[in-house]
Amino acid sequence: MNFKTSDDLQVYYEISGTGDACIYLHGGPGYWSKSFQVFAQGLLEGDLQMVYLDQRGCGRSEHSLSQDYSLKRLIMDIEELRIGLGIEEWYVMGHSFGGILAVNYAAQFPERTKGVILANVTLNMYDSFEHQINRGLEILQEQRDVFPSEPLKDYMELVYSTLLTLIEKGVYYRFQYADMEKKKEVDLLDKELRTDPYFQKKIFSSAEYFQNFTELTEEIQKPILIIAGKSDHAVGPHHHLSFRSKNAKIYYINGGHHPYIENQKEFKDAILGYVKS
Repeated sequence: MNFKTSDDLQVYYEISGTGDACIYLHGGPGYWSKSFQVFAQGLLEGDLQMVYLDQRGCGRSEHSLSQDYSLKRLIMDIEELRIGLGIEEWYVMGHSFGGILAVNYAAQFPERTKGVILANVTLNMYDSFEHQINRGLEILQEQRDVFPSEPLKDYMELVYSTLLTLIEKGVYYRFQYADMEKKKEVDLLDKELRTDPYFQKKIFSSAEYFQNFTELTEEIQKPILIIAGKSDHAVGPHHHLSFRSKNAKIYYINGGHHPYIENQKEFKDAILGYVKS
């Protein structure tokens, strides 16, 4: 299904399940919600009305001709969808990059946010990328003492060069998956993925997305569930310790970046335990 945003863009979503509403915000940046829906719908839809959204420019959503992929616009898309669906309040669940959208939405629309679920999210991309670089250099048995943070372009060139080397050696995806057979299943789903290449380029070249959003968690008064993978080297297994919420419950999972695929029972227990409490 599609809804039309206030700037006339067709954005894709699906809604199914029974219970309190919960919107899922995917990562990437530039990924989509389909793989989460396929793997998680059987876990959550008996207790939650799940809303699966493909962010503008991503997956099945229309690409923005004006290339408006600003943080403000992505947050407004979420709120406009809520209004269009007639939902008074909902849980906001973010995965990976989607955590940045989740905490910004919750901070801007607290009266519409029932709770926040942060599943293996980054709220500070500098911190998460630095972990990836250090982990990559460790695997490659290389050393580096200086990490440029400015200009952003130089920093991202270091990130890309490190990750490209890891991909060429066939080890990068171990940062995200423990079970490579599960990755193959996801790859089959992702053959249909059609994302605007400019979307990720915009995110990774824009200073607004490289802010330290961990500070926003201190402002959010609604209860927060943090799911942390003990071996998640995509965002960093200790990244969540920098979050500042005083109203958060941390649920540790023995796994990597995609617990809804590889650690389904733990993922389900964490979310439904949080919702029911």
